[in-house]
Amino acid sequence: MRFGFGVSLVCDDLAAFPGWVRTVDECGFDVIGLTDSPALYPETYMTGVLAAQNTTRVRFGPRVTNPLTRHPIVAAQAIGSLDVLSGGRALFGIGAGDSAAHTAGARPARVADIEEYLLTVRGLLRGEEVVYKGAPLRMFSPPRDVPIYVAAAGPKMLRMAGRVADGVIIGTGIIPEVVEHTLGLIREGAESAGRSLSDLDLWWLCGARLADSRAEAEERMLTLSAALVNAHGQVTLGGKLIPDDVLGEAQYLVDHYDFDAHIKHGATPNADLLRSLPKLRDHASRRYVVGGTPDECVAQIREAGEAGANQFWWTVSFPDKMEFVRAFSAEVMAPLRSPEPVA
Repeated sequence: MRFGFGVSLVCDDLAAFPGWVRTVDECGFDVIGLTDSPALYPETYMTGVLAAQNTTRVRFGPRVTNPLTRHPIVAAQAIGSLDVLSGGRALFGIGAGDSAAHTAGARPARVADIEEYLLTVRGLLRGEEVVYKGAPLRMFSPPRDVPIYVAAAGPKMLRMAGRVADGVIIGTGIIPEVVEHTLGLIREGAESAGRSLSDLDLWWLCGARLADSRAEAEERMLTLSAALVNAHGQVTLGGKLIPDDVLGEAQYLVDHYDFDAHIKHGATPNADLLRSLPKLRDHASRRYVVGGTPDECVAQIREAGEAGANQFWWTVSFPDKMEFVRAFSAEVMAPLRSPEPVA
């Protein structure tokens, strides 16, 4: 089994960003996600230009944009331009909105809205005339074949992604029972459209942290774990394999989540919130985090791989980003990608 790895670099230092993406490219990662939350981070397509100019191999694109803050013709032209600039390495991720929607005063997009947006952007990129919200749209640039990914965690979104997307950025977690359940939902959607799982590029969204112990890694990733729980519960927490005795704490976190501190280093309200909810903390850390020593990380990834997950996309929001990228590449990715010895 080949394992794939990607990172989303939370851009809290625009001047350092070119060096970051060069390092990620050189260290053998497969994809780079660009944060798209306009009130919190630098402009996505500015960081996209920096990625195009400072990498040669890695694919990259927004992880993820949404139908609420970018009109489809603006988004299609932006991602198509990045695809030209990078020699065909762009990808386009779409989600419900999360922090981008909240800070724009909007509710997360519905599944039907996301599907309509995806089909509109795809048609525009192909040079087709499309109708969006009752208005005919067309883009007059040369067609670009940019793959479109859906960020999905709930059953309806997972089925829709399986039916129409080129790939899925899966936010359900990586413990085996969740992986197997999630693949079943995506498969249902794919088969309803005459497709199969092999037609989709599947990436599992979670956190990773190298540390002296699993417990230390979990503690250092509480901010991200809280963000993933919150994203999971933006519409409903039902049907998402959260244990009954954890649901109450999960709803409390969603109700009290601080979007102004969304996955920002140094902003601890959401980490403190999750720390105060012991059952949820244990569940979220086990579900969403690969962490500990390199050997522990390798073992956790192999366990997820046996359940059907083989591509992992980490969110890197902490200050020592490049230290993590180099160490993870050398100490975790390299062993996983080395040929296994023949017995």
